[in-house]
Amino acid sequence: MSKLCCAVLLLCAAPFLLGQDALTRLVAESTPLRISEEIDRTKQMDALRDWIESRLPANLKELDASFGNLETRLNSELERAGVAEPEDSGAGYVSKLELLHTAEFPGALVVRAGVSVRCGSDDSVYLYRFTETRTRLIEARGTHEWGNSVLETRFSAPDALGNRIFLVVWDGVSCASVWNVIDYRLFRIGFQESAVPLFASVHGFVLDMDLNIKLTTQDLLIELGEAAIFPGYRRTYVLHYSIGPESVERIDPVALQPQDFVHEWILRPWEEMQSRSSEAVAKWHKFLHADRVSGEYDFVQPCIYRPGFTQVGVEFSSLGDREIPEPLAVYFLIQDKGNYSYEMSEISFYPQDDCPGESPAVDYMEMPSLFKKK
Repeated sequence: MSKLCCAVLLLCAAPFLLGQDALTRLVAESTPLRISEEIDRTKQMDALRDWIESRLPANLKELDASFGNLETRLNSELERAGVAEPEDSGAGYVSKLELLHTAEFPGALVVRAGVSVRCGSDDSVYLYRFTETRTRLIEARGTHEWGNSVLETRFSAPDALGNRIFLVVWDGVSCASVWNVIDYRLFRIGFQESAVPLFASVHGFVLDMDLNIKLTTQDLLIELGEAAIFPGYRRTYVLHYSIGPESVERIDPVALQPQDFVHEWILRPWEEMQSRSSEAVAKWHKFLHADRVSGEYDFVQPCIYRPGFTQVGVEFSSLGDREIPEPLAVYFLIQDKGNYSYEMSEISFYPQDDCPGESPAVDYMEMPSLFKKK
């Protein structure tokens, strides 16, 4: 055989040999985790990423030609190596490998890859752009201590310059409770060699309720269910953000009814609620603000003699970890400015005289939504 033929064979075999080395490393990093969950799984996740990249096509032409069965082939290889998660396995396996490649963004490939942990999967998200070459734009992992299961990856449509926004949402791995958190992040995808991180946040979330999302290049809207002011119940939370060239800002609506606005106003920092408040209530926010609040609505009363205003009476049982007098009754006057935009106008220990009546709060089972019910 000529030297030229040998050289060609070695060149063709190089990617396969590299992939075998990466798979051997993945098996080696996975095995110890089956014995002890105290071992850091970062090395296993890194090894999984490196093996995936050793198997991905090198350019867009190859991706289009091979994508039809690429995910199946990769998962089959994991199974043959004994590293794919069997049923009831526990830690130390590859629990997820999903490839997303859409006609709406033909040069992009999203990889969602997870390693098994107790009660779930700890998922990473990778975004690649394919042209004549392949470039990794994003490597993202959640922040929950026990693992992060990816709930959503989504692109916006492109703007006039061809830029897109990419959203990743995880929830925390949990063995039993439906009370959880989401970890959500925004990136701008332009023509740079890497994506630009724009925003990251976490928020409470009830797993057995819908997670509604709308994404454009200008704004992000997330609607979800989480704890209401009355213990054990839920309410609608609205997370609406304006996406600017350099920053992301929360905008209205922040609540869909006056009683929920009261709760949101207490939970969120003054920097976020100042623009939704009169000057008279700054001291009240300092007094009432806490990350956790429990209480019961006494009434939610539209003001007959003051159109556009609603009085909400709340009897608090806790404000964070502070000791409070019992009972602590506080009365909030909220102005409805239209389109679910509210302002905290006045607060007092006494009801407003020009808002007579004691209409009950909206039933907790009637949760308003900006999205059509399924």
